[in-house]
Amino acid sequence: MLIVLKAIVSGVLIALASEAAKKWPLWGAVMVSVPLTSLLTAMWIHIETADVEKNAAFLRNVFWAHLPTLVFFILCPVLLRSGINFWVSVALSLLATAVVFYVYSIFIRQFGIRVYD
Repeated sequence: MLIVLKAIVSGVLIALASEAAKKWPLWGAVMVSVPLTSLLTAMWIHIETADVEKNAAFLRNVFWAHLPTLVFFILCPVLLRSGINFWVSVALSLLATAVVFYVYSIFIRQFGIRVYD
């Protein structure tokens, strides 16, 4: 039953952000830049487990994993504005992000930071 509640609450928040973005792109962007999915996940982890260490580890990993995802938000608009199809732009941006994430994870591991277990 909790999984249904999680899906409904999470879906409603994402739908609200999507609707806001259609009318007011800046406010839609602000709503999801919180980052919404990370916040929702941390809340659900807390509600379900109350495991402070697990939540702290999750949020720490979100921080370190967030940095290379900026590639997506830089590359995708550039590709779209250059006339490349939406789905192709998204796919290429995701692929580039995955490559950057892989290289980034190797690089930061040298400093004792792991973004995956």
